[in-house]
Amino acid sequence: MKSEYQLFFCDTSGTHEPVVSFESESPFPTLFVGQRVDDHGWDRLRGVGVLGSEENPIRYTVHSLKSVVFVENGKNIIQSWVNFKPYSGERSPVFGNTEPAMSSSEALGK
Repeated sequence: MKSEYQLFFCDTSGTHEPVVSFESESPFPTLFVGQRVDDHGWDRLRGVGVLGSEENPIRYTVHSLKSVVFVENGKNIIQSWVNFKPYSGERSPVFGNTEPAMSSSEALGK
């Protein structure tokens, strides 16, 4: 049986509804409470459009997580729901307030 993976990010500072979603045929990376996640250009739901960029990311930390698994039309649907809270500290608690040596697109050779 085929599987579809769905990832929903919710911002807990607003109306606490999904702000962006992603779908994949393979699993997404595992996230953990407290982990930093940056919006580098997500196309947000409900016609909001793109707010963050690599030069000016919108920063979050993972507040809580929920998983849902069900079968629909003969396909396993594996949903991950990630609740975010805004993060306004330094660039990263791990790396300090220094900018990366190269952008993610440079690291990928784009």
